[in-house]
Amino acid sequence: MVNLINLFLETNHLKQIDVARYLGISKPYMSQVVKGTAKLSTEKLSKLLNNDQDWDTSMLEEEHIEIRHDASTKKKESKGLPVLSFSAMAGHLSENNGTEFSDEFERCVIPDFTSRGADFLIRVDGDSMYPRYANGELLAVRIVDTPTFFQWGRVYVMSTQQGCVVKRIFPDPNNENNILCHSENCANYPDYTIPKGDVLKFAIVVGHAGID
Repeated sequence: MVNLINLFLETNHLKQIDVARYLGISKPYMSQVVKGTAKLSTEKLSKLLNNDQDWDTSMLEEEHIEIRHDASTKKKESKGLPVLSFSAMAGHLSENNGTEFSDEFERCVIPDFTSRGADFLIRVDGDSMYPRYANGELLAVRIVDTPTFFQWGRVYVMSTQQGCVVKRIFPDPNNENNILCHSENCANYPDYTIPKGDVLKFAIVVGHAGID
C-alpha cells in the first residue's frame, strides 16, 4: 500500500495535507501512512483511489467535453453508444482504429456518457476491479488516439497483444517504458507491468453504470 500511496501523491502532484483533508484524517496520521507505520482503512483507500477529483487534470477534462460537443456527438446521441465485449473491442480498436462501429452492436443511449465524449460502452468481465466495478457493469470509454501523456491514477481499458484489460494505471518506477497496472481486487490480482509498446489502443473510462 505504501508504494501505491506514494505513487498516487507523486503522479498527481499532491501534498500529504491535500489528501489528508480529502480523507478526513490528520496530517500526522497521513505522514505515518506514507512512511508505512500506519495504514488506511479499506474504506479510505477506496475513497482515495476511486475519487472523482481528477486532481491535476480537471481543466483538461472540461476542455475535452467542450471539444466533443459537435456534430459527431449529436450523431452518437441519436444512435446510441455501441456496447462492445472485450473480444469485440480488441478486434475493432486494432483493425478499425476505433473510429467506426457497425450497427451489428447493441446500442444504448445515455446522454451523460455522450456529453463526456464516450465512444462506446463495454461490459466488465470478471472481478479484478471489484468493488469499483462489478462483473457485468457497463463502462463508458473514450478512445485515446495518440496518447502523448497519461492521466496516472485513472482507469483505462487497454487493447493489448494478449487481449483487453481494464486497470488503474501508474508509471513503473523502475522502467519509464512500462506501465504499472493495478487491480482494485488486489488481494486476488497483484500489480504487474506491461511495456507501453505492447498496448495496441488506449481508452480512458469516463463513467460507469452499475447493476443490481
